[in-house]
Amino acid sequence: MVKYKILLICNYKPGVGGISGQVEILQRKLREEGHTADIFSTKGSFIWRLGLFCRLSRTARLYDVLHIHCCSGWGFLPAVAGVAVGRRLKKRIVLTYHGGGGERFFGRHPRMVRHYLMRTDQNIVLSGFLAQVFVQHRIPYIVIPNIIELDGAHYRERTTLKPNFICVRAHEPLYNIPCILRAFRKVQSICPEATLTLVGDGSEHANLMRMAEELDLQNVTFTGRVDNSEIYRQLGRADIMLSAPKVDNMPVSLLEAMNAGLLVISSRVGGVPYIVEEGVTGLLFESDNSEQLSEKMLWAIAHQPTDIVAHAHTQVRNYRWENIKEPLYIAYGIPS
Repeated sequence: MVKYKILLICNYKPGVGGISGQVEILQRKLREEGHTADIFSTKGSFIWRLGLFCRLSRTARLYDVLHIHCCSGWGFLPAVAGVAVGRRLKKRIVLTYHGGGGERFFGRHPRMVRHYLMRTDQNIVLSGFLAQVFVQHRIPYIVIPNIIELDGAHYRERTTLKPNFICVRAHEPLYNIPCILRAFRKVQSICPEATLTLVGDGSEHANLMRMAEELDLQNVTFTGRVDNSEIYRQLGRADIMLSAPKVDNMPVSLLEAMNAGLLVISSRVGGVPYIVEEGVTGLLFESDNSEQLSEKMLWAIAHQPTDIVAHAHTQVRNYRWENIKEPLYIAYGIPS
């Protein structure tokens, strides 16, 4: 196989998961196959970003493919910079759009979005959810999901699902952690031994700690920010993963939980139903409905759906690198 030089462009921050975590995995997998893969971060202060286009131009001229990873809001900056520089240097441009806020962002800025996304060589979306948004705006795309690194060392078979709950989401309004705290209050009133671990940090961290105290919740642990390399260790201590975002696309945290052998309970939003099928690979509840979430939590403890956990663990194999690299190489223009 011909070896290529690929520059991964995104608002990169090491060790935090999300888009950055996916870019790290992709870089590692490409390097393992002998390609050159480096990361160019568009993240920085306003002053630093003034020279962004010049720095990116100097760097990008050394590569064959520019693979942009972007999302809504300021997360679209990598698309603006990467497409502008890539077109000027006549590089192959591949763009992956992340995040569940695409529908609203595209609706607010349709001309800008089309201006940049119609100038790539290939656009990638992670699930059928964002595919519908691209269709609505007449933007071509292919679907290539996120990558999960499978390692049997992360998996623990649970013959019994104990009321040990965990949430691995940023403490930002979008992820609606208060819904989880309200649901946990109901669960703990019936199941006093229940525990809840909240992994993450963010602008709402202090408010969430205050809310847990006001609700008089017991056995709630706030870990703060945890490096991405430590996530599986945290998951190994729990049995049920909770996620309550108001908007989402294809959260890797849910796939990691399935890979580790946890039961996933998530809000039915965005692209989540494309990876969590109700009663088959997990449980779903309506967005911001803490009463329904608590019912799902209590149902899981009472009915012990270990068959759902086992099936979810099997389905995660669809997201391994071996299944994803072929369509990705086609997007890059790498001969098979």
